[in-house]
Amino acid sequence: MKRKHALVIGGTGMLTDVSLWLADNGYVVSVIGRNKSKHENMRAKSQYPGLINSLMVDYRDHALLENLVTNAIDSYGPITLVISWTPSLGSLELINRIVCEKSQSWKLFQVMGSRRYFEENKLEVPYGCHHRRIYLGFIREGNQSRWLMNNEIAGGVIKSVEEGHSESIIGVLHPYEKRPNY
Repeated sequence: MKRKHALVIGGTGMLTDVSLWLADNGYVVSVIGRNKSKHENMRAKSQYPGLINSLMVDYRDHALLENLVTNAIDSYGPITLVISWTPSLGSLELINRIVCEKSQSWKLFQVMGSRRYFEENKLEVPYGCHHRRIYLGFIREGNQSRWLMNNEIAGGVIKSVEEGHSESIIGVLHPYEKRPNY
């Protein structure tokens, strides 16, 4: 019997702990990221490095992306969970198309920055995809505010996956004018 198969887009950066958590929970985790040393560091941190499938690709390279994701599905079985941190709707829609060719029912957790909360989400969601939105806000500390740290983001994404709500906010989004300056 094949293990559960998850795909994490941007899983070697701020979502590293999400990728590791999935492996700890028995998933084969195909992780998309561009940087070889980040892939190696993540695998070194994992209790189950054999469950980490590194897909070294820039998600904007659609031909290579399609090839690597298709090969991952052929090797590890259908993907039932996608966690995406990418601003590229074209790349995410390509992945959605590939995943839905082999998976009848699957979950997509789309992680987005605070600005996207106030915009229409133009992502085309295919049949069989249970789409969840996760918005990254900021933290207010007294009269100050700051952006979320990677561990707060990863913890919030994990909580969102566990709870499965259609929409989650990590931190706060209001008042928007109180968000940190760049």
